[in-house]
Amino acid sequence: MKNKNKYLGFCNENSNIPIFSQPWWLDAVSEGGIWDVAIVERGGQIWATMPYYIRKRYGFTFITMPILTQTLGPYIKYPKGQKYYKKLSWEKELMNELIDQLPHFDYFYQQWNYSVSNWLPFYWRGFRQTTRYTYVIENMLQAHNDIVDEFSHAKRKQINKALRGGIRIIDDFSNTQNFYEMHIKELSSEGSNIQYKYETLERIFQAIKINDGGRIFAAVDEKDNLHAALLIIWNKYSAYDLISSFNPDFLDSGATSLLVYEAIKYCKSIGVQSFDFEGSMIENVENSFRQFATIQKPYFAISKTNSRTLKAYQVAKDILRW
Repeated sequence: MKNKNKYLGFCNENSNIPIFSQPWWLDAVSEGGIWDVAIVERGGQIWATMPYYIRKRYGFTFITMPILTQTLGPYIKYPKGQKYYKKLSWEKELMNELIDQLPHFDYFYQQWNYSVSNWLPFYWRGFRQTTRYTYVIENMLQAHNDIVDEFSHAKRKQINKALRGGIRIIDDFSNTQNFYEMHIKELSSEGSNIQYKYETLERIFQAIKINDGGRIFAAVDEKDNLHAALLIIWNKYSAYDLISSFNPDFLDSGATSLLVYEAIKYCKSIGVQSFDFEGSMIENVENSFRQFATIQKPYFAISKTNSRTLKAYQVAKDILRW
């Protein structure tokens, strides 16, 4: 609790802490487990932090990602004027201290923000890395032209189709039950099940309202049929497409592309600097994201297995893939 209280004050004083590492976000999503934070201090100042989510299951202790959380990982401050080679030494020193503060775990898995480019200190301590990708619209405040001009021809065509069809955007949609039910319907049409509870969605929705950290955007037609909806979260540095859903009954209306466009414009209007689609390793989803004038950004997924039982299980899974 002492570290969490320090961390709360640190986040209040440092506005560039990623939204997924904010205490209010972690409070909202840490169901079935608890979150805590490793902190490195020097001379009464906090120089490095790493929040983590911990839960127990089947007798094992897991440090993993909370539900609907894109990234966690270390955050490091640097002394002014620090040379590059000193920076790397500084990162090694602080990351080692962060690792030392982690509680016992059988399995560790975190996805890090793409701004973190050095994971070597974790490699030297036995962690592994997998590269994943997200898609980001950068420097939105510096762009003077309309972002839609940079979209692919297919996306612009879909947007125009939605406009001709009378689709309008509600930028403060509050019916979380309708949002959730539409997402279930979409996933069911694809043969999938929803991975989060309605109570989780509602808890996140209330948290972002209290912290001015996002809202739901919805696309409806002239008969008030719900075609698509997006839950967007943000701070001044980045907005994130947290949950996107569409009504399979209106798959070809173009509403989803119009909805994304209007959400991006809104985020830019309130001073958000970038828009992160949260990425996907699914081929057809990746194809859609890169058509919105995005830049591909690699980020790290860091893992480590300490339990011999879990290691044997992972080896067995790898063998069975062959």
